[in-house]
Amino acid sequence: MTKFLIFGVLGIFGQVVATAAASTISTRRITFDGRASLLLFPFWGAIAFLYPALALQTGDLPWYGRGAIYMAAFFIFQLPVGLLLKKLGICPWSYSGKTQLFGLVRLADAPAFFLAGLAIEWIYPTVKAAAVGLI
Repeated sequence: MTKFLIFGVLGIFGQVVATAAASTISTRRITFDGRASLLLFPFWGAIAFLYPALALQTGDLPWYGRGAIYMAAFFIFQLPVGLLLKKLGICPWSYSGKTQLFGLVRLADAPAFFLAGLAIEWIYPTVKAAAVGLI
């Protein structure tokens, strides 16, 4: 449960940072206006349970192979979550443009998902240790 809470908080924080960076780049104003939706807390928290299973399958791959698989996993997870939230009328995001699918996933997120997967791989041992009180 502790790992779930930690990853939920880290995910929300990551959303705020990513949207603040995107806002700053798109507006060319240094305002760092970030946004996040608490609706996504449980989905970020789910990384605590999904990552270990994925890591077991990808452990022998080079970093770029693992990053590509993590990226694909984010996309595969984002689509059904988005469809569910959209069906409930509470989806907090909507994309437009040529490289989006159903307004729920977009190719522009690929580098962020690639890096996020590798970041999770890097911080997971610390989160795991914190969850059992070793830190």
